[in-house]
Amino acid sequence: MFLKLKKLIFFVLGIIFLILGILGYILPGLPGTIFLIISASFFLRSSNTMYNYVVNNRYFGNIIRTYFETKSMPIRAKYLAISSIIIFSGISLIWAPYNWVFDLIIFCLAIIGVIYIIRIKTSK
Repeated sequence: MFLKLKKLIFFVLGIIFLILGILGYILPGLPGTIFLIISASFFLRSSNTMYNYVVNNRYFGNIIRTYFETKSMPIRAKYLAISSIIIFSGISLIWAPYNWVFDLIIFCLAIIGVIYIIRIKTSK
């Protein structure tokens, strides 16, 4: 019983992150690849069909599959990700009508994201 519930929870989380990942490829400022990697991780534990859909998708499957196989990220993707983080965090910091607490949170998350991406091994 517990294993079925666990698989169901992982499947639902996989769907949520898959939707966020696909939206990330459409909407500026929302990362797509990391959500698809998280989605594939949940599907790996809950649904072989959905896992295969994510890693074999013609639009984003190659990046996800490469990450799982080599734990690395292409240099172009790293530059794009870091640039996106800096640009969209900067826009949020400059034009968002919130107080300094919001700015501090955005700044810290941007720094964490950049450091995380830099630490990932670079592939060709």
